[in-house]
Amino acid sequence: SGLRVMRVLMSSLLLVLLSACSAETPESLLEDYAQRVANVIDYPIDLQLDPSIPAYPRTRDRWLEVEELREGVVDVFDLRRCGLMELIGERNSSLGKLALPSQRLLYELRFLPPLRQCIDTLASQAVRDEDEEVLLKRLRQIEQIKREQLPRVLSNAIFNSSEMEIQFSRNHPPLSMAQASQITALVPALEQFEHLVTLSETTGWQLPQWSSELEQHYATLYAQPFGAPWLKSLTLLSQTLDQTATAIEARLDQRPICFNNRPNNRARIIQSVFTGWYAEQLQPLMSALHRSGIQWREGLEPLYTHLPLTPSLQLYFDTTLSDHEHSLWQHYIRARDRHTAAWQRLLGQCGMMPGNTSAQDA
Repeated sequence: SGLRVMRVLMSSLLLVLLSACSAETPESLLEDYAQRVANVIDYPIDLQLDPSIPAYPRTRDRWLEVEELREGVVDVFDLRRCGLMELIGERNSSLGKLALPSQRLLYELRFLPPLRQCIDTLASQAVRDEDEEVLLKRLRQIEQIKREQLPRVLSNAIFNSSEMEIQFSRNHPPLSMAQASQITALVPALEQFEHLVTLSETTGWQLPQWSSELEQHYATLYAQPFGAPWLKSLTLLSQTLDQTATAIEARLDQRPICFNNRPNNRARIIQSVFTGWYAEQLQPLMSALHRSGIQWREGLEPLYTHLPLTPSLQLYFDTTLSDHEHSLWQHYIRARDRHTAAWQRLLGQCGMMPGNTSAQDA
């Protein structure tokens, strides 16, 4: 019986290993493509792939200090009049003091609307006694502090969360083409964060009806890491495009493959690699990474450009997702364009550019 169980376990393990080996990784696809190009242009491509990406900053390098109301200040105010004592009690409890950044954000979102309503009600009174004047002044001070600190609270709640840390953890492997579509599950969370950013820049807002769903969006971010895997695949793709373009350019600089722009036997093999491997294998991967990357960048851009960030976080986004010249995204754009130009030069030399009739005339 024990032996049979062992055999079942070994068989299951073998199946897992075989499926893992047969699954096409981004690296294997890119290496295969580069080798085929090298063979057909008769020029070596010793493809060097390095999936290293910048590290997401440490917790202490992401954290923004948020001014707390001085101890005893809220005790003096008759905040029972505003219906906020229960909420303040939650915040000052032992659990409240250990609350996650997302819970701190929810607290601020629940606190500000009734506070503003209380201020408006008190301010609209035709007659106020001296104590009420003092109360109104202090309530306005609290509202101002809370309102000014909300963008920092929101920044901490997003970028200093364990969920976003998971998104950018370098422990994850590169993203496969099939996994690129999972970005659609993350878009709602990013849209809600963007809504909160807009909200933090306005006044008079009410607690969003979907605030109770916020933790579920965090859970989705935690369960489906996309950020670092996508950056790794983008980096590998950029390296492949650059190194392949270098080989094509060097080969064409040595001697022509075709003379007088007339296709020959080698040119026809080159064209088959272009259509069979570049167009049918590499292009789908590029398109999947590009489309999903656009969604990812568009979802995060309003967050890291409108919210306050620590210098470490600012540097991280500048060097990865931004349009800065030396970001990973811009490196990919340049590599893509260079690779396209190299193929155009190669096909053009043999009169095989789309729309060219010389191939049919030969």
